[in-house]
Amino acid sequence: MEQPWYASISEDLEKVDNIIYDALRSDKPELQQMFDYVVTSGGKKIRPSICILMHRACGGSREDILRVASAFEVIHSATLIHDDINDRSDIRRGRRTVHKEYTVTKAVILGDLMFAIGFKLFGSADQKIIDAVVSASTAMAESELVQKKFERKSVVAECDYFDIIKGKTAMPIFICARTGAYMAGADDDITDAISSFALDIGLAFQIVDDVLDIVGDHSNTGKKIGIDIYDGKPTLPLIYAMADSVHGQEIKEIFRKDCAPDRDIEHAIELIRSTGSVERCISKAKDLVENAIPLLSCLEDSAYKDSLIGLAKYVVSRDR
Repeated sequence: MEQPWYASISEDLEKVDNIIYDALRSDKPELQQMFDYVVTSGGKKIRPSICILMHRACGGSREDILRVASAFEVIHSATLIHDDINDRSDIRRGRRTVHKEYTVTKAVILGDLMFAIGFKLFGSADQKIIDAVVSASTAMAESELVQKKFERKSVVAECDYFDIIKGKTAMPIFICARTGAYMAGADDDITDAISSFALDIGLAFQIVDDVLDIVGDHSNTGKKIGIDIYDGKPTLPLIYAMADSVHGQEIKEIFRKDCAPDRDIEHAIELIRSTGSVERCISKAKDLVENAIPLLSCLEDSAYKDSLIGLAKYVVSRDR
């Protein structure tokens, strides 16, 4: 039986889980309950995984890479709490979002606290790493603001979409990979090459995420299908579909509605699926991955390099 892409670092990921559990401790019962709610909700752990894999693939063996990887995951979880509030999302990973379970006020506080704990986990990390993390966090915030500007806009350029997902999804993954290589002492050429790999993987990851909002299965994705249409987010499948000569105008009319009823959302999804936009998006994601994998040729062959290739393939084949 073929092993999962993360098999080479499964023990490291268990240690990451333990570090996160230890970091998110409180003597306040309700706060501890909220911490437990977040850490038991699951997650793909793409960011800590790529940080560790890049470190190991570059010959690194530092134990503190696990704390740094854990920090990335805690900060990522904090951003999801705040994102769900901004997006008014009800479901995350198959369960109620934190603000729906505990109120918006408490969720904001929890997210802020987790940001602080995440940065604390970096400990005595090199200032260069901290600066990079701050830059990535800034890019995420800026991209969210740009995305707000395009909400319910029925004509959006593909380049604008890529600018948004570069900041909100790809840059954090890029920084995780770059940090892993940097802490392994990799030279600049190798660091640049694998960082480009991570950036492309991050872009492909978000494209597939947006596709799953159209063709995914709620039981796999853990969220309501069509939520991007409801929220007015111009994702790539929507951008392509709204430009369709046959169904584009009808899709635009539904997309522009505030709080469109479920029947309209379901109808829009049917129309989008009929335009071929999903297939175009999957092709675009596959092209990114196919261009990314050769960038790993600078690394020596190892189980970690194989895992990175496996991760790249997983990004475009996943159903959750």
